[in-house]
Amino acid sequence: MNVVELARQASLAGGALLLFLETAALFGLFVPGGDSLVLALGALASTGAVDPLPLWLALAAATTLGQWAGYFWGRKLGPGLERRVDPDRLRRARRFLGRFGAWAVLLAPWLPVVRTLTPFLMGAARLPAPAYLLVSALAAWIWTGSLTAVGYLAAAWVLRFLAG
Repeated sequence: MNVVELARQASLAGGALLLFLETAALFGLFVPGGDSLVLALGALASTGAVDPLPLWLALAAATTLGQWAGYFWGRKLGPGLERRVDPDRLRRARRFLGRFGAWAVLLAPWLPVVRTLTPFLMGAARLPAPAYLLVSALAAWIWTGSLTAVGYLAAAWVLRFLAG
């Protein structure tokens, strides 16, 4: 294995791992940067160092799995949360999530801290798993695909601009 192949595999695995941790383990509260990471990896793909399709597939799958893990983590820890939070606030939060749940899940990936907390909160609020899993997967694939494409296209444009 040469250095280029090692870097290619490290960018796929490392990027995927960081996106998984950002949503599964609340890692994003301490080290935000999922947007920048996906954009940078998209830019790297524009150089030919990484194939954009496997990159997108890896990032989207990791984000999806991270969101699902965060959701189930929230379901497991939700009862502990209920003991610590004012019941009226929790009722209002559940009502809000029940009313805007799908939109909140679709928009969450675009907002750094919200992206990290939404899976956990949706699980803690015990919103139906099938609906959450479907909408969060759709959101993850759209978010990673669009940011990978923007990074790819922006890098190509910057390189052409600099070349004159």
